[in-house]
Amino acid sequence: MKNDDGARKRLKISVPHFNNSDLIKGYSKTLIGRCMNPEEQNVKFLVVTLPKIWNLEDKVVGTDLGLGRFQFDFDAEEDIETVLKMQPFHFDYWMISLVRWQPRKTKNYPSEITFWIKVLGVPLEFWEAPTFQSIGDALGVTKDVDLDYGRVQVTVDGYKELIFETTVDFKGGEYYEEEEAPVTLRYEKLFGYCKTCFSLCHKMEKCLQTIQSTDKPKEIRDEDESHYDDKARSYKGVVINGNGGQQDRVREKREYQGKGKGKMFEEGEKKLG
Repeated sequence: MKNDDGARKRLKISVPHFNNSDLIKGYSKTLIGRCMNPEEQNVKFLVVTLPKIWNLEDKVVGTDLGLGRFQFDFDAEEDIETVLKMQPFHFDYWMISLVRWQPRKTKNYPSEITFWIKVLGVPLEFWEAPTFQSIGDALGVTKDVDLDYGRVQVTVDGYKELIFETTVDFKGGEYYEEEEAPVTLRYEKLFGYCKTCFSLCHKMEKCLQTIQSTDKPKEIRDEDESHYDDKARSYKGVVINGNGGQQDRVREKREYQGKGKGKMFEEGEKKLG
């Protein structure tokens, strides 16, 4: 059927009211996740591999929901809390969002990612919780402040571009008269983002700004270009690929090799030969 403008009308279906309270309760121990760059991430192997990394193979059931989304059903609440404390997570060298299931959600749900962010450049006379709290609030939702290491834990929207540099205006306090201090932000356990627009959702080669612009990409900082193997050691458990780290994308022609197979090493442990 078409409307007066000649455009095809979309079918709308109405579901009558029914009691879904028991259904909602059944998801009380469920985590919902999303691959931020699904073109580069294999969800089918993700749902098998993550429980191994968490040491919960017999306590968690993973399901591929399609369109880069997935869910994990847990047996125990304490296991959920343990997993969420290990954030952020990555797979195939790109970030994933993993949150508690909720019945009312936004269009892009889930997209939350919780990072510890080290803040460089804060004047010592303002090295106090309100400073780091204000920085965290500007980036997302502040969860915690660590003054010993000069960092703030923030839940950010994975669909928004990352902020690596900004300025902080200190309006009050002694020896400071509304001057701005430049600060640099370093995201711990950060994997995979566009070096042009700082998006978590695509490679630089597929960025519209890269394709359309003849200008050089934004400057890439040295700390962001560390070798993946070095950055992976900040992750609680590192999966050593059986194929030497090479990612073979031709999965239709041969069996998937290495993803999630191998040994996990805690931070600081010596890898065995």
